[in-house]
Amino acid sequence: MLVKGRPLGILLLGVWCAAHTIPLSLLALDASGAKAFIAWVLVIGALLATVGLLVRWRIARYLVVLQVAVHAFLFTVAGWAFLFVALAWGLHASEAAVVGFFFAYLSFTFWAFMYLFYPDVADYFEESRSFPGASQATA
Repeated sequence: MLVKGRPLGILLLGVWCAAHTIPLSLLALDASGAKAFIAWVLVIGALLATVGLLVRWRIARYLVVLQVAVHAFLFTVAGWAFLFVALAWGLHASEAAVVGFFFAYLSFTFWAFMYLFYPDVADYFEESRSFPGASQATA
């Protein structure tokens, strides 16, 4: 499905990348020194990934794949840690809401990972490399 000539999935991932700049900006404003520097670098990286998705930079696709993989790993570790603590303390059935949230977010990240490797999406990023007259033989 296309929205203004771009796949809907690319727009969703662009919004997802841009949404990370809000908490990162707040963290960077609150921190100082190396922590603030790293946070601002991550803010700039998220903005570059967002812009790159919209202007078809091939490297942005791989940055978003990396971001999705890191999120999947961190949320999986956090979900297992929460589930382990809840089961160890005997909080049966009270963890369902949190585990449901983790499951929904991980489902999104797994969809995003598979979507970014889909051949049509790869072709979408390759179209920016082709020029109208490049395929025509010059005589």
